[in-house]
Amino acid sequence: MKTVSFFVFFVCVLSALPAIAELQWCDGKWQIELSGSIGIDSGKVDRSGDYMLRAMVDYEVPFADHVTLGLRALPLFVYEQDEDTVWGGGLGLGLRCYSVANEYRGWFVEAAAYALGHKNHFEGNSANINFLTGFGVGYKCKENWSGVLRWEHISNANISKHNSGVNLFSLGVGYAF
Repeated sequence: MKTVSFFVFFVCVLSALPAIAELQWCDGKWQIELSGSIGIDSGKVDRSGDYMLRAMVDYEVPFADHVTLGLRALPLFVYEQDEDTVWGGGLGLGLRCYSVANEYRGWFVEAAAYALGHKNHFEGNSANINFLTGFGVGYKCKENWSGVLRWEHISNANISKHNSGVNLFSLGVGYAF
């Protein structure tokens, strides 16, 4: 798992680069999302009492009949743990596949990858730069509200001496405009 986050992040970025130039940027929609996460006890560090709160801003652009590409910013996340609270922000990409073609709504699955910069360290992790990858399933209503359940992983991809990853379950609520 140590290098999986790093690999997934760069595969997402590299695979999206040719398509980004061809996107119809004016057809995109802005979305804001608030989410909460709980830590999962896995790996070297017990994360069962940890939690994270975050805000996300996303510009979602049609990519194919059922698929959108989102340029995502995490202007703020706060991760509460036994040691110091970790807080910071990040940038990334999200790919969603919707059940309703050309309307980009209904049930969806998504994959996302972010680069994070933050103050303080995750317990067992000695880097201030980490990568967040995640997979989720959700529903987007015709009225532009959405909800999503995600499994997410934070890791520094072995760019520093200690790399105890963080696994989370997240629940988010968003609104597109």
